[in-house]
Amino acid sequence: MLENYQYQDMNHHPSFKELQSELFPQRRKKIMVIDDDQDFRLSVCELLVDEGFSVTTAKDGETGLNSLIHQPDLPDLILVDLMMPVKSGLEFRREQLQLDEISDIPVMFMTGHGYVDGERCLLKPFDEREFIAEIKRSIV
Repeated sequence: MLENYQYQDMNHHPSFKELQSELFPQRRKKIMVIDDDQDFRLSVCELLVDEGFSVTTAKDGETGLNSLIHQPDLPDLILVDLMMPVKSGLEFRREQLQLDEISDIPVMFMTGHGYVDGERCLLKPFDEREFIAEIKRSIV
């Protein structure tokens, strides 16, 4: 497909990102959900898939980081529980910010334990419509 692409402006050679947005404008937005509560994780995934998002999951921060490091198609947003065994949401976020290849992926905490200073948070339990609206506002 790329070999058949013709430049609109012969003096401008587009970047791969520009080509990708022109050639594949309907790419589904991808969200990673990291939460240790399997039932909650599955219900959030179901909501997101019903809204047209592509979803990947992880059961804790450690699994989430490992998945991101080895995943070629990175998510557009990460939803992460604050309190989890193995690696908490805060530990996950600290390590994520130190890894150049994944540091710019936006993160939103899902928590029933208050807010995290300087971070976007959704308080559990949340209204499904408000949750989806917040997700759509968060993904550019």
